Amino acid sequence: MKTKSYALGLALALSLPCLAYAEDPAPGPANTTIDLKYWMEFAKQGNAAAQYGLGYRYANGQGVERDDAQAVEWYEKAAAQGNAQAQYALAYMYSNGRGIDADQKQANDWYLRAAQRGNADAQYAIGYSLANGRGMDADNEQAVNWYQKSAAQGQAQAQYALGYMYANGLGVQQDYAIALGWYRKSADQGRTDAQYALGHLYDNGQGTAEDQAGAIDWYRKAADQGYAQAQYALGYAYANGRGVERSDADAYSWYRKAADKGRADAQYAVGYSLANGLGVSRDYRQALQWYRKSADQGRSDAQYALGYLYANGQGVKADEGAAVKWYRKSADQGDAQGEYALAFMYSDGRGVAKDYGKALEWYGKSADQGQADAQYALGYIYQNGQGTAPDKTAAASWYRKAADQNNSQGQYALAYLYYQGEGVAKDYGQAADLFRKAAEQGDARAEYGLGYMYYNGYGVQKDCGIAADWFNKAAAKGLPEAQHGLGYMEANGEGPIKDLGPLGQGRSADGGTGDSLGWITLRLLMALVP
Repeated sequence: MKTKSYALGLALALSLPCLAYAEDPAPGPANTTIDLKYWMEFAKQGNAAAQYGLGYRYANGQGVERDDAQAVEWYEKAAAQGNAQAQYALAYMYSNGRGIDADQKQANDWYLRAAQRGNADAQYAIGYSLANGRGMDADNEQAVNWYQKSAAQGQAQAQYALGYMYANGLGVQQDYAIALGWYRKSADQGRTDAQYALGHLYDNGQGTAEDQAGAIDWYRKAADQGYAQAQYALGYAYANGRGVERSDADAYSWYRKAADKGRADAQYAVGYSLANGLGVSRDYRQALQWYRKSADQGRSDAQYALGYLYANGQGVKADEGAAVKWYRKSADQGDAQGEYALAFMYSDGRGVAKDYGKALEWYGKSADQGQADAQYALGYIYQNGQGTAPDKTAAASWYRKAADQNNSQGQYALAYLYYQGEGVAKDYGQAADLFRKAAEQGDARAEYGLGYMYYNGYGVQKDCGIAADWFNKAAAKGLPEAQHGLGYMEANGEGPIKDLGPLGQGRSADGGTGDSLGWITLRLLMALVP
């Protein structure tokens, strides 16, 4: 299995936050310095400000027992007189179902009235409803219009929302520089989502020069206030040395903070750290628990990882049936690694009845996504006619796709076909070149194959010294053919080695384990995939 960089899977998670539902700001406080009895008297006399103030007292239990129904009653009286604060407050009660049945359309009606009177919170709220189709048809251009009015008054949520619209080209032409400006205004008011978003733009050089140290500063401001996405971003930065000195321990610490808040990507990262002893003592049992938390939220890479632990009995009693269940969950979401793992279980009859047809199907799905091990596996299936008619040309095609991704098994297998002239025209030069690429990655069969080519002068200049060097590398890994080759050279001087071919056909594909794809060791990926 080809491993990937530690950073790869995390990159997707380090993206601009969604404009997720954020509760509309609570109505602003009323003047509560006036004695309640006078406030009540003024309200009954029809004073709109006093009516709003009395409604606020009831809504918040200030000087009176909290009573949302009473609050709504007084807000309605003040709103009917055109008091913008009361109109916003009444909309808030409708939106949240406090003291009255929830009714977003009614809420939007009152938000709009208050917004038209210049209430900044209402302008943000009606903009949000328009942007998200909340109780009304979505209209990003109108949303931007209201966000701009609110943001101009310094409303921090609107400033963030306006930055988001510019960053994503929603209702306006995408412009990261303008987005950065609005994010900064919001971030300077302490909004954590804006601080994270600003860090993201610095991290990626969007709207400004790339500045990882600057990104860290903004991530840290948000993370220190408990913003989980920023905590995760800091973990990623420490894991990969982006803007800070690399530290697995610090990465784990920040991942754990975000994971404790329920972030599925952070839960996976914590599980991965525990499974691999990164910044924390290796503990498969705890890793399994964190993977499960993430997997239960539907994260496909966590489902794959959980399947892997069950398949290999790490942190739990080995259970191939459970492994298949989790691999299938991952595969059904289109996760290439989950598809590959499920195909392997079918091809090897582990946890399910052996079914080469199913294996071919799932390997194909994974290979089509560029998964190099699956491409190699497809080549093997076509070469050996498992679940399909043998097709050496198709085998060579799939091996080539894997080899082009620097997959050593694909390189070796394609080299063998060139050596044999099967599925491709015989070409010792190509064979030697591919053997070399795989050998330089430490593939013992390829080391032997390259030594063999040098010993016999196939595709390269004959050189017994170089041949011996490669035989020694392979022999040190326990490859019998290489040990035999060295013995033959020692016993016979310059006499030719018995022409066995670099390796027999079966060994070229499965490392000598027979017809099954047992050569595939299901290892946990060296990457975290969001």
